[in-house]
Amino acid sequence: MNNFIEYFYGIKVDKVIYGNKYYSFIYNGYVYRLYIVDSNINTKSLYEINKKLVGNTLMSEIIVNMNGEVISIYNDIDYILLKIFVNINKPISLEEISFISNSLMIEKINVNWGMLWSNKIDYLEDLINENGKKYPLIVDSFNYFVGMAENAISYFNSIITDNNYKYVISHKTIRWRDTVEALYNPLNIIFDYKVRDIAEYIKNSFFNNNYNIFNELVIYLRNNSLSLTDVNLLISRLLYPSFYFDMYEDILIDNKEEKIILDVISRLDEYEEYLSKVICFFKDNYDVYEIEWLKKRRN
Repeated sequence: MNNFIEYFYGIKVDKVIYGNKYYSFIYNGYVYRLYIVDSNINTKSLYEINKKLVGNTLMSEIIVNMNGEVISIYNDIDYILLKIFVNINKPISLEEISFISNSLMIEKINVNWGMLWSNKIDYLEDLINENGKKYPLIVDSFNYFVGMAENAISYFNSIITDNNYKYVISHKTIRWRDTVEALYNPLNIIFDYKVRDIAEYIKNSFFNNNYNIFNELVIYLRNNSLSLTDVNLLISRLLYPSFYFDMYEDILIDNKEEKIILDVISRLDEYEEYLSKVICFFKDNYDVYEIEWLKKRRN
């Protein structure tokens, strides 16, 4: 890999470390990561967005190779090299999410969480039907989380959105142990409703034992204007158990140990209480729809 990096990028390094789907090295005081990427990635659009954000934010910079190309191919595998400007150990905060989401907006795009979530459930059901015998923990817990997802879909489908809605920089995934590197990774960027990342942060705060979440939300709402539609969208996403489905794919697709989901399924009662408190927090400020099965958690 050292020879590959020198040949394609003219960078001579002594030590390259393999991480999760990327190679990492240090050069001139900066961390670089060479990511394995999907060959179908839209490099032109990705590179144009990256150029707009680099300099105005701490967005990691896509480094083109010696041929001026975004993609470098080695042994039939596509790679993109990123130069990282953030502290890769710094935790994510609502303040950081707010900053990056306001850095670039676009007009109406086709976003339908309900349809995406329905398709995801169908896909995951097919996977478990084919591999269920190997994963008893998933088999025992899967229907519960499908029920949560179906509640999220129903909630989302009841929301009427504004045709003039502005879509902002968001992220494909924000996991509970991610650092700000995930926020400023251009390979993780998408455009979506501005509450997408906020909802993921709130869910992750439970599993990260973030006891300051409500104070953070008070400050966030003081500095950011959320409409009733925004808050209803946020609640629909809070109901969707993305954390579980991410782990599900880690296990069935990336061959991680099934026991990683124990952290989630062992705390379901606590998590329901937490969701109920979060929704109650927003209900104190907005006329949001009630969630009957969570309302009981407050009684």
